[in-house]
Amino acid sequence: MPYLVASIISVVTAMVILFTRYEADDSTIKAELENMRVMFSIVDGFVNTYIESGGNLSDLSTFELGNSGILLASMAVTPSTVTSTSTTLEKLKTTTTLPNSKVIWQLIPNIADSSSYKVLVDIRGNAGLMSKAVFSEGFIGREFCEKNLFGTFETLSNVFEDATSDFINSSGSNTDGLFVCIVYK
Repeated sequence: MPYLVASIISVVTAMVILFTRYEADDSTIKAELENMRVMFSIVDGFVNTYIESGGNLSDLSTFELGNSGILLASMAVTPSTVTSTSTTLEKLKTTTTLPNSKVIWQLIPNIADSSSYKVLVDIRGNAGLMSKAVFSEGFIGREFCEKNLFGTFETLSNVFEDATSDFINSSGSNTDGLFVCIVYK
């Protein structure tokens, strides 16, 4: 009899746990990842338009896209003090965000390969993506950078270095919300 009572209690306890367990809501991360897919396509489309209108990948920067009138009017280039007479280094350090987004984009030419460009993506301002930073960085890098754009994903590169005019690893990790995508054209 004690075995039967213990078995019933175990089954009832297991059912209560099964029916009341907490399921994480993944709708936020799914929506943010879909937004990232769209943003990657938009940014690469801006670069394609720049190239098709006579621009050269060796001159590519966020500033050049804005100065050429390719970026959306609602996209501000930061810092806004950079002008046509600014130095190349100042132009390379400019960033932008798409409307209604907190993801920051910085584009520069790839010094090692003139048939490609680099984009530093900063997702730190997006709480939905940063709630699962390891997953977000890895998924975005694999799915959008490598598969969709046939690029190379660098999770450890996380800062623009003035001396080399390139993105470098400065204590980067796969959880810091910063990564680089090299896109080949």
